[in-house]
Amino acid sequence: MAHSIDFNALKARTMGSSNDEEAVTVDTRGLISKVLSRYSGKWTVLREMIQNAADASATRVTVKFETLPSTTVPLPNSADQTATLKHVISHHTLRRLMISNNGHAFTEKDWARLKRIADGNPDETKIGAFGVGFYSVFDDCEEPFISSGSAAMAFYWKGNSLFTRRLELSESDAYTDTTFVLDYRNNSSPVPSLLELAKFLATSLTFVGLENIDLWVDNWKLLELTKKVAPSEKVTIPRDVETKTTEGLMKVTSVTREVAQVDAAWMKIIE
Repeated sequence: MAHSIDFNALKARTMGSSNDEEAVTVDTRGLISKVLSRYSGKWTVLREMIQNAADASATRVTVKFETLPSTTVPLPNSADQTATLKHVISHHTLRRLMISNNGHAFTEKDWARLKRIADGNPDETKIGAFGVGFYSVFDDCEEPFISSGSAAMAFYWKGNSLFTRRLELSESDAYTDTTFVLDYRNNSSPVPSLLELAKFLATSLTFVGLENIDLWVDNWKLLELTKKVAPSEKVTIPRDVETKTTEGLMKVTSVTREVAQVDAAWMKIIE
């Protein structure tokens, strides 16, 4: 270098100048898009919501799709509800996805965490709890809305910046369930494969602490899953099994076995 510069002094002069400070701007929309590129996958939103419901000690989750009528294929001129439902599934598009659970209502920490990307629950007993995974809702939904207990929160955009607004509900408006209302960004998304969705929900119910999952399309209840779990049994660990990991970070102290049975009631249209 031609001459030596004292960068510490230069920084101090810069910080002490009277020029206006400027905030660093963030393209939130672009940031969320990049985050979502790492979380792509089928049923990502439902997987996140089901796990969060289990973390909130819920026993029941209700998944409901609300649809929009076709602009090209009219409803059948018939009182037959089966024919109407077949038409809805084949020709309607998705307007809204609503996911409700009967778990604990949001705490102040939950509401605060919901607004912060990549800030999951530090409680080691919880898996989901609104970290990056919650932002998967923005893959299809522009402005999610959440109601839980005595409060509600709306997300909305101003340009590429995301904002929230919260409302404290009166006692008469308070709702015991926690509900995520996800309006689809566009009106062209078809009703998903019901058989694939039913398989996913049945598998999900097996591995979380829920008892029931219901699936609705408009006012039709298409699927009801119910899980029954037998009392757990302690399993003896064989003596020749090493119970510690190589680094000694984890040790197996006991093993229990549970038998779960999932019962399903569904409309034939799923098959």
